[in-house]
Amino acid sequence: MKTGKMILGMAAGLFLMSGTAFAFHGGGVAHCDGCHSMHNSADNARAGSATAASLMKGSDASSTCLNCHAGAGGYHIASDNGAGMSQGGDFFWVSDNAVHDWISRGTTYNAEPDNKGHNIVAADFGWSVDATNATAPGGLMASNTLGCTSCHDPHGQVNGGTANGSAPISVSGSYGAADPTDGSIHGNYRILGDAGFKLIAAAAPVARANSSAGTAVDYGTGMSDWCLSCHQAFNDNSNMHPTDVPVPVSYNGYVKSGDFTGDVTTAYDALVPIERGVNDGSLLDSATTAGVAGSEQVMCLSCHRAHASAFDNMLRWDNGEEFLVDSVILNEGTTTLVANGAVPYYKNGAAVDMATEYGQYQRQLCNKCHAKD
Repeated sequence: MKTGKMILGMAAGLFLMSGTAFAFHGGGVAHCDGCHSMHNSADNARAGSATAASLMKGSDASSTCLNCHAGAGGYHIASDNGAGMSQGGDFFWVSDNAVHDWISRGTTYNAEPDNKGHNIVAADFGWSVDATNATAPGGLMASNTLGCTSCHDPHGQVNGGTANGSAPISVSGSYGAADPTDGSIHGNYRILGDAGFKLIAAAAPVARANSSAGTAVDYGTGMSDWCLSCHQAFNDNSNMHPTDVPVPVSYNGYVKSGDFTGDVTTAYDALVPIERGVNDGSLLDSATTAGVAGSEQVMCLSCHRAHASAFDNMLRWDNGEEFLVDSVILNEGTTTLVANGAVPYYKNGAAVDMATEYGQYQRQLCNKCHAKD
């Protein structure tokens, strides 16, 4: 889609009123006036339209979320320069700020943001509907309804609020806390919607993040089935790349192109994450280095980021080049987005220099599983 400039100053101001993401969400519904303004009063004013639905403080649901989640660092997922390094990715890459040109063999090409991620609609930030896809690729969800709350339940309900009867949510399911012993329950990982929330047909996935920033994540189970709620046609393992299938043991040995000396204890690569087959978040470890032990599965996020990335189809790496160091975004010259702080390749909260990490002749990271180079 074509998007406008993000109004980050407003976001920064409202963040100061709302506190941290840990304290604000806490795994379930936050305090109401963090997102809603009952009277549009001076001490709790709306940032967007005064006629916003449900008295939201933004003109729409996504704008309300971005009042706190747009910005740099921490739990922000929409930077103004592409420097965000959460595992989910940076929505910057679907903004007009991400447009750039390059010349190849005398021809000028333009990198548009339309194909870099989920094109959420957020009027206050100038983000409009996907101009290419009327519905979700491989699905039926209308693009003009896509927003943060298509995936995240802002009220944090588990199983529509019916889990364990009427038990309250006392802790987030994002950080591996042990089961509560007082009759309360965990919220879902990243307050993701559960089965029955909007179009979601599968239970919320299990994973464990290192912090509210989510720069390192150990994935447990359920991610692919959950994604397929909106991308149903991709559930064709005979004609498309399969998910929920065992990760080949070659994952352990592959280090980089030409190097197959890896060890299972250090084999995990966060640029090619895998799912552990574990449904208890407390058994996961966001600092893991372990590779394939037997229960690991391929998932959608093994190749894609959940929000957006610098590469087409929100892939974690550039599938348009033979050698990854030749990625256009890395080689445009001194006026590139990279020179202005954008970080296309990263893992565990740190930028990755591809030549240093993998070598000058590293090919596609599909090879982490397929070991063809």
